[in-house]
Amino acid sequence: MYIKNIKGVAITAALLIAFAACKKNTSYEEQTDSKEKTQIFVAKANVGLQNLNIFPYAEEARTFRFNAQFGGLGLPKNPIGITFEIDNRAFDSLNVIRKNNGLALYEKFPADAYSFDNLNVTIPQGEVSSNFVSLKYFSRKFDPAKDYLLPVSVKNASGYLINPGVKTVLIVAPKLTAILASKVGWTATADTEELAGEGAVNGRAAASIDGDVNTFWHSSWSVSEPPFPHWINIDMKTAIYVTRIDLAVRQNYTNGFRKFNIEASNDGTTWETIGANLVMDPAIKAFQSYPVTPGFRRYIKITMTEGYTGSTPSTSLAEINVYRY
Repeated sequence: MYIKNIKGVAITAALLIAFAACKKNTSYEEQTDSKEKTQIFVAKANVGLQNLNIFPYAEEARTFRFNAQFGGLGLPKNPIGITFEIDNRAFDSLNVIRKNNGLALYEKFPADAYSFDNLNVTIPQGEVSSNFVSLKYFSRKFDPAKDYLLPVSVKNASGYLINPGVKTVLIVAPKLTAILASKVGWTATADTEELAGEGAVNGRAAASIDGDVNTFWHSSWSVSEPPFPHWINIDMKTAIYVTRIDLAVRQNYTNGFRKFNIEASNDGTTWETIGANLVMDPAIKAFQSYPVTPGFRRYIKITMTEGYTGSTPSTSLAEINVYRY
């Protein structure tokens, strides 16, 4: 039929396309044993690094799964056996890239940190997906300060083409990065506070967790001036996984404390030393960092055992920062 206007041509073409779409293309459902224009690949190899869930730590094993896929016109007429292997060449290649970019090299997974249930899978007749490979891993076996890599590649696929670009799943146990814990809702107490001589804000224990390095807690000096040791105790209201404590000295004063310990508790009664015989330099106004024995903690106590000069019995502290996973 001859159509004079362009709009009519567009409508007719659209009707022809719709009609053609209604005709079922059965070639995609036909089973074939031809290996032409077919390939085996791993879907999770096409979406970058697969980060395992390391934190929060758990005693029981966690599971990560992946499988193989069939791509091509039609469906396999016969089962396709597929074998995976740990790919050390891929591991070395990625470390070359990291070295060239000035990054820390990947570590191999610790031998006792993981296991596979099976590295041999099958894509059944008439299907496009294999059964899963299950990787079981133990989060506590990984050093949180390191990046780990486990590349697993398709080794063979019953004679089918293995797509080289998507044959390897890159499983990573990433290094954990500590973040500054929020102080919202926290409270602070101390052995003494200077409630008169330092103004309306300064001198009080709460000034050590107010997020302002220019305010400070000070032990009592105007009414009485008790000697060292002095302590300040932080209640974070809930247990968090503490990895580091940062302290800032009073910003407008060069005196203060030099030696101290850090303790932690979950009930406010039983205390564990998580940092012993630590040294503070009152001349450094920036935050000074102190890694501690990591763990879930609710209370943090800073006990100051020695003054900076030895002649002043009182002391001060501007701010306490707690870092967590």
